[in-house]
Amino acid sequence: MALNVPNLDSRTYDQLVAEAQRRILRFTPDWTDFNPSDPGVTLVELFAWLTEITLYQLNQVPDLTYVKFLDLIGLQQNPAAPAVAEVTFTPTARTAGVVVPARSQLSATGPTGLPLVFETDQALALVPYQLTDLVVDDGQVFTTVTPGAPFRPLGWIPQPNNALYLGFAPTTATEPGQFPQELRLLVTLSAAAAAGAPQRAGQAVRPPLAPVTLVWEYLPRPDATQWSRLNVLADGSAAFTAQGYVTLAGPASILPARAADVDDPRYWLRVRVVAGRYPAGQEPVIEAVTANTTTARNLATVRDELLGVSEAHPDQTFPLAQPPVQDRSVTLEVREDTGDPANLTRTTWTQVSDFLASGPNDRHYTLDPATGIVTFGNGVRGLIPAVDAEIVAVSYRSGGGAAGNVPAGAIDTLLSALPGVDSVTNSRAAAGGTDLESLDELKRNAPALLRRQGRAVTAADYASLARQVGGVADALALPLAHPDHPGVDVAGSVTVVVVADTDDDPPAPSGELIAAVCRYLDQYRLIATELYVSGPVFVPVSVHAALTIDPYAAADGVAALADQALRDFLAPLHRAADGTRSAHFADQFQPTSLYAVLLAVPGVLAVTALEITVDGRVHDDPRVAIDLPPGGLTRSGTHQLDVTPDSGSTAREEV
Repeated sequence: MALNVPNLDSRTYDQLVAEAQRRILRFTPDWTDFNPSDPGVTLVELFAWLTEITLYQLNQVPDLTYVKFLDLIGLQQNPAAPAVAEVTFTPTARTAGVVVPARSQLSATGPTGLPLVFETDQALALVPYQLTDLVVDDGQVFTTVTPGAPFRPLGWIPQPNNALYLGFAPTTATEPGQFPQELRLLVTLSAAAAAGAPQRAGQAVRPPLAPVTLVWEYLPRPDATQWSRLNVLADGSAAFTAQGYVTLAGPASILPARAADVDDPRYWLRVRVVAGRYPAGQEPVIEAVTANTTTARNLATVRDELLGVSEAHPDQTFPLAQPPVQDRSVTLEVREDTGDPANLTRTTWTQVSDFLASGPNDRHYTLDPATGIVTFGNGVRGLIPAVDAEIVAVSYRSGGGAAGNVPAGAIDTLLSALPGVDSVTNSRAAAGGTDLESLDELKRNAPALLRRQGRAVTAADYASLARQVGGVADALALPLAHPDHPGVDVAGSVTVVVVADTDDDPPAPSGELIAAVCRYLDQYRLIATELYVSGPVFVPVSVHAALTIDPYAAADGVAALADQALRDFLAPLHRAADGTRSAHFADQFQPTSLYAVLLAVPGVLAVTALEITVDGRVHDDPRVAIDLPPGGLTRSGTHQLDVTPDSGSTAREEV
């Protein structure tokens, strides 16, 4: 039952006017003309109108009160999230042994023209040779891969001894290769293969089992009759079925050789099928295998920042200088004077979510990532730093926001000094950056957050949580749905369908976005729930309609407006007045709704014929609803509009 919210002052405009007129009779009995033409009555009505506006504002809860209420129950605005990009470094020619350290800083130009800082997640040892040749051996012929085009790395039907050859161009034809001890290769799925493909939650931490057994090898010298084996340290691609890094122990001794029908000598590596088989229809399709690539985030590390000096008061607060701050990235020290300036007592304090479980001797603090404010305890819950102790942020990571979603090629500047590195770039757009959650969004999400209490049980819980992930416009949870068993109820399974917050047509989620949703939902799902995340099934709808239009309207203009109206109506995402976008998930599509869309176009008088094509099948009876697959969304196809000026009556009619 909804709570009855009382108004602090419930008087309406009419009541205010009537009240003023009653006072006129009491205080100015000579005033007897109450007609609207009287200037005094006009003033009464004006002030009644102004008073009504003031009362309306009085009855609204101020934003500050909302924030305090939400803070009281432990709900805060989600901080800005950093964009993530895969960046590729080009080493200087003939330079071996180059290592790009972790937290190396790069720069991109943002949408406002200001530079945006990106940092690498981990150290990367560079291969000093360019990966020039990718050759597929399908057991019959060698096929050279065209750069930038999707390809099947192990052939159309992978079977034992099918292989993908990787050729690195040497500086000279006889120079021994100098590969790093740890060689990382990024396997990038094709956009079509990655977009919307289902992934299982939990696999972001625990990679899926590969359906086939692969072995990585290298050709040690030109006269070698056998390939030598490479140790696989990690395979984040799960045998080319997922986008991720393959980490190998680099070859210790290798010479240029000729192989795979390539005339020029190369340093050759290959990955070969040993056993197993991919499920039918799930043979891998990838877009690239890239060396010298690592992950970078739209964050910048700040080091040794003095926040202030403790006054030993309860609940002290100290602001970090560069908010927003990535949560759990702060290393905080409290440095106390021992009388020797060269020998300060340094203690590292621990960040906690709140002080409820903190004792009087616990060195705890809390952090608001959005504002960067550090708060210490009150002496009962959480220790108070000693008087005159210096509060120092040894390091933290600052940044984030939607501005970090820069396009491909935008990350092109080295900020850190990297000897032996010539250039850097990102071959794909950065993704995942989101701004600070607005107060309106927090108000809208607060009931669901309270209902969930940190766990996901119902379908609505999963959908609500998925919408909180940066880059997700909308989500739908399908209980008992398993992507490998469509149409069959599978106990314990839940499939969450997510739509990307993008202007792409269709707005299919990338593999990276689906993986991010998997990681986020995995911490909330019940242990017995088998959770999958996928993209929607986009159903193209094309319309062939005959329109009767106003004889004085421009036929081309009306046709263009009608075509745009159909595209907007059939689009998977619809934008609300507040700027948010949502998807209209439905079990059925009603063709009759197209009549209202077309008749609302200025200049259209009647729809005399309507035929629609759904997913390639013609439906000539618009009265029959069309079933959509679970998690399906319509998308606009190609429309044909026959426009005829009305020769007689201008009355609208529907067929």
